[in-house]
Amino acid sequence: MTHSVLFHERQHLGEIILNRPEAYNALSHDMILAITKQLHAWAQANSIQAVLIHTANEKAFCAGGDIKEIYKKGKTNLASAIQFFADEYTLNALIAHYPKPYIALLNGLTMGGGVGISVYASHRVSTERYLFAMPETGIGFFPDVGGSFFLSRCKENAGIYLGLTGARLQAADAFALHLTDYVVQADTVSLIKQQLFSLPYYTHENIHAALLPFHHTPPHHNLPLATIERCFGEPTMEAVLARLLSEKSAWATATHQTLQTKSPLSLKVTLAQLQRGPSLDLTACLAMERGLTQHFLQGHDFYEGIRAAVLDKDQQPQWQPPTLKAVSAAQVAAYFI
Repeated sequence: MTHSVLFHERQHLGEIILNRPEAYNALSHDMILAITKQLHAWAQANSIQAVLIHTANEKAFCAGGDIKEIYKKGKTNLASAIQFFADEYTLNALIAHYPKPYIALLNGLTMGGGVGISVYASHRVSTERYLFAMPETGIGFFPDVGGSFFLSRCKENAGIYLGLTGARLQAADAFALHLTDYVVQADTVSLIKQQLFSLPYYTHENIHAALLPFHHTPPHHNLPLATIERCFGEPTMEAVLARLLSEKSAWATATHQTLQTKSPLSLKVTLAQLQRGPSLDLTACLAMERGLTQHFLQGHDFYEGIRAAVLDKDQQPQWQPPTLKAVSAAQVAAYFI
């Protein structure tokens, strides 16, 4: 077992602690495999009635998959990079269909792969420090870990907006979009854990009863949902950008500028992905994403995006193709074959 993730059994509760603070708990392949193995064991253990996952780092629940590791794997052993994602998606599906209550206590940054190990929880508890993001188009990738499923089901096209822009959501926004179930104060996290540890038995109902006194429904959120619905309901990326320009608001202008920095290929593939999502169940979404992953890992933009954002940090990716106009419908369609 890696020390980057810790496992404990407290009476009838299995506890997973993400413990890789130097990397904001980014998921390595070893962590993914260790969590999967432990969840399978606890699913079969009569003594364990529920699972709690949380972080030892107040700044981040989980900043996603370890993209430095994936970059190295993709450059030196493509099959191992493909396997990383296959194992990650297997873990996502396991959590989504877990036979026992699975509680995610979310404090701090929760991005990409961190969303994948929490958004399918039966009880999703966020503090006011929670920040949700699916930033993959900024590194030449696409919102995976089932993004096709949970983003495409967000109201008013908000999931399409999130998947394309990589925008960060605060706790109130995530709660409004039903991406979390409870919003609590960070200074109550210790009390919440004590309350959960002290339960005599674990059912969905009594876990909810334990969490509810700590929950405070946010009075408002910050998303301009009507504008998002208009702009991100357009059928093509070109139409989305044109609609944003026609809005003539500061938010729309900033969003338009943000999209200009993303991989054009990623944007078009992501829009097609999220347009397909509503008609697919999670199993089908993850199968589609496995195919997309293989195409991206054999392409250019994923490695270029990581180089520019994480390795060289020059923030000057040279995307191929360089413009939306240069990305053909045939190129996009090929990613879904």
